[in-house]
Amino acid sequence: MPVAPRHARGSTGIVRPVTSYPDPPSAPAAAHPAAPPRTPPRTAARLPPTPLVRPADVGPVAWQLLLRDGHLVRLRGDVALPARVRATPALRAAALAPLVPPRCAVARAAAVWVHVGGRPPERVDLVAPSGGRVPDPAPGRAAATTALPDGDVVLLGGVRVTTPRRTAVDLLSHDPPERALPLVARLRAAGVDATRVRADVAAASGRRGVRAAAALVPRLAVPGPAPRAG
Repeated sequence: MPVAPRHARGSTGIVRPVTSYPDPPSAPAAAHPAAPPRTPPRTAARLPPTPLVRPADVGPVAWQLLLRDGHLVRLRGDVALPARVRATPALRAAALAPLVPPRCAVARAAAVWVHVGGRPPERVDLVAPSGGRVPDPAPGRAAATTALPDGDVVLLGGVRVTTPRRTAVDLLSHDPPERALPLVARLRAAGVDATRVRADVAAASGRRGVRAAAALVPRLAVPGPAPRAG
């Protein structure tokens, strides 16, 4: 309802009425206040910002709870990934970093796992350049020296890993056929050319184990089942 008018004199000297109105009433408070934002489960809130998670990062109890509740997915042993993070070759390689000294490279079955995924190996094989120091023995790790040109190594997740082709040659040279051939078949399914592997084996003549590799090369023509990448 308007209040009584007041009068003001304009610039022309004519008096005009000025009417004012009271401020409109404020809007009534909401009958139901907005619900507070949802907070993540207590265990999920403890995830560290890094992709790789170990028990020391969250504590042993939280580690088990995070795995149980599906917030973590085990990658290998005591290394896991948040459920929303996809495993990649770089992350798989980084998971092995504590086992890999400088100048060494992940090799053989462990290298296959890094490149194409699947079931992680129980033992991590390492190779060091010829003339270099062999790493001290450690649980879950074995090492040897060999010729290791820079072209046979790729850096993934800050860790040196033998290339897929070099990995195939090493498997054929040092692993029994029943183990080597299925692993090489997985590399071939991921894109490794068997013809180039044959050429690499021929070029490695004189290296330890190459005669065994050459005997297995003809069997690479037999296709294996498509692997299930992990």
